[in-house]
This record gives sequence, C-alpha cells and structure tokens, in this order.
Amino acid sequence: MTARHLFKTLQWGLILFCLVFSIVGGVAAERVLDVLACQPHTNPALSTCSSLTNPIALRLAPFLSAGSIVDYPFVLLRNFWALLLVWGLALYAARWADRNPTAAAALLPRPGRAHPADVLRWSVGGLFWLLLAGFIMFIFALGLPIVGNQTARTILESLGCSPGTFDPFSSPCMRAPGFWTPRLSLYVLPLAGPLLAPVWLVMGFWDVLLGWLALIVATYALKSHLSQPTRPPVRPHPSAKPLR
Repeated sequence: MTARHLFKTLQWGLILFCLVFSIVGGVAAERVLDVLACQPHTNPALSTCSSLTNPIALRLAPFLSAGSIVDYPFVLLRNFWALLLVWGLALYAARWADRNPTAAAALLPRPGRAHPADVLRWSVGGLFWLLLAGFIMFIFALGLPIVGNQTARTILESLGCSPGTFDPFSSPCMRAPGFWTPRLSLYVLPLAGPLLAPVWLVMGFWDVLLGWLALIVATYALKSHLSQPTRPPVRPHPSAKPLR
C-alpha cells in the first residue's frame, strides 16, 4: 500500500466513522455493544464486560442516552476525541509521506540492505523516544491541576467505578484493592483533589515514575553506546626491509 492509498483509506474511514456516529449514533452503539456482548454497569461485580471491552462500552453507552440526533456529534467529540486526534495525526503523516516521498523513504530502512546492528540501533532509538513521550504524557495527564482529576475519574470509570462528587468514597468500588484505585483515590477528593494533582502524582506513583525513569536512562545509555561508530581493527603494517 502506497502513502496515497493509505491516506485515502484513512480519510474515507474517518469520514464514514464520523457520519455513522453523528447521524445514527444510538443504533450504531447498540449494535456494537450487542456484538461485544457488553453492557457497562456502575458496580463492577455486575458488569458483563471484560477489561478490554469495558472502556469501549463506556464510550458507546452515552449514545444510548442521547436526547436527539443533534446530541450525537457532541457525544462523539466528548467520548472519542483521543481517537479522532490520533486518526488526524495519522492522516497528516500519510499526507506528508505522499507529498515528500524522498524524505519519507529516507526515514524507513531499506529492505534487504539493513544490517542487524542498524535494526537494533533503530529499535532501541524508537523505544527510547516512545518511553520518553509516554513519560511526559503520563506526567501531564496526572500531574496537571484539574486535568489530573478528570484523568483519574476517566480511568476509574473505565474500570467500572463511578465515584461521587461530594463524597467519592461512598461508592463501594473506591475501597477495592488493586493498582489504580488506591493511587487515584486522592485525585477525587473535594476541592483539594483537582488542585493538588502534582502532589498526588508523586505520592501515588513515585515507584512508577522511578521505574520509568530508570528504563529511560538505561535505554538512552544503550542507544548512545550503539550509536558510537565501530572502528575496524588496526592491522599491523609489515616492517620495511632494510636497504642494502
């Protein structure tokens, strides 16, 4: 598939996706939920969704309670803005590759000519940038005031837990053990929860941040080591014969 074909596929796929959920969003969401055999509930014990289908079902459930067809576009933007953003970035990348084929080809390794050492160096470099970008996004998502509160609520709702506004711990799921709930419980405190997100990030995820930083440093050290040019072994020159 060429860059032009990829761009056209992504373009028409995005148009079709937006049209379907903007015009018949309720019907489409109901059909997808039937296929997934998933109906999200507030109580995780009553949920029929798995850990993979529950986040999708929670994004589709608001279409079923929309008042009219006019609400569908707003529900689409509110629940699928991240997907639309990634889709738009993929469209931009495909369009750029179509208009700049030479530069795009230079970024990709040539098949059949890549040395295993080059493949390893590219893989480690890509892993480093992926870890660094994920670390920055994680800090922004849970470390910014107000944004951290909304992110925490989104994660808890994706797990089937809906904390209350005035008394978050009134929900039984807020006292459930696990990885996310004890760490995110401080984010949903009234008043202090949205404003002290940087403090809750350090208190709740200090071990995750240290481990993530260790991986970034180790990957950067490996990338720097692999980027050093290898010098060929020096061959001793034969000694010159004395002139007679």
